[in-house]
Order: sequence, then structure tokens, then C-alpha cells
Amino acid sequence: MWPAWLTAAVLAGCGVVYFPLHRGDASAQAYGVALGLSALCLVLALLLTVRSAVPLLAAAVVGPAALAAAKLYGSATPSARVSPVTDLTLAPTWIAVAVAVAASLVALTALCVRVAAPAAARRGPARRVAVASRTAAD
Repeated sequence: MWPAWLTAAVLAGCGVVYFPLHRGDASAQAYGVALGLSALCLVLALLLTVRSAVPLLAAAVVGPAALAAAKLYGSATPSARVSPVTDLTLAPTWIAVAVAVAASLVALTALCVRVAAPAAARRGPARRVAVASRTAAD
């Protein structure tokens, strides 16, 4: 299913963009949280390559959206508690937010496609069973 593969690719990009490349003057706790958020996107991407279940797709919608909101909130209010965590990202704010929003929207599209697809179509093509007919021997 191509929407799930596209979601996994964009989530992997989101994980890379939010990776804390350097610790700077942030505390070890802030660095750990930033590393965990990046790893969350990468783990979700890995799990989506194995199975595109509805709960995984829902988490793929919420996770990057929360990252984008935290990044915007942290950059708008530098005195906030989330600011040290969001300042550690690899990319600048506008790239990180754009990638996270794109990942969330792609995941939402994949979720809608997954829920809207009939169950029979998700299972794959039906196997035709050959029925042997018996002929009466005279």
C-alpha cells in the first residue's frame, strides 16, 4: 500500500530533521527528550514499513503534529520549558515545521485510505478454488 510507504519515508525525514545534532548548552534531560522525539518518528517509520495498522497511522498523524506545535510554541516563547528541547533540532524552524506538517498530512491521508478501503481489498486478491466436477462413468 503506497500511502503507508510514503508515510514511512516522510516520517523518517521528520526523524532526521528533528535529530539533535549537538547538545549545546542544553541540559541532559532536554537533550534526551529531543533525542527521544526524533527516535519516535524513526521508530514509527520503521513500524509502518512492517505493518500499516490503523493505530500506527493514527500515531503517525499525532506525533509529527505535536512536534510541529512544540517547535512553533518553543520558538514563539523562548522562555517556555519546551524551548531548550526544540532548539536542538538539526534543521531551522521553518524546515522542521514544514517537514513535520507534511508528515502529519501524509499520515492522515494514509489513515483515510486505510479506513476507507474495504476489508476484502486489504486482504489481497481472492483465490479461486478449482472445483473438480465428477462425471458419471457409464
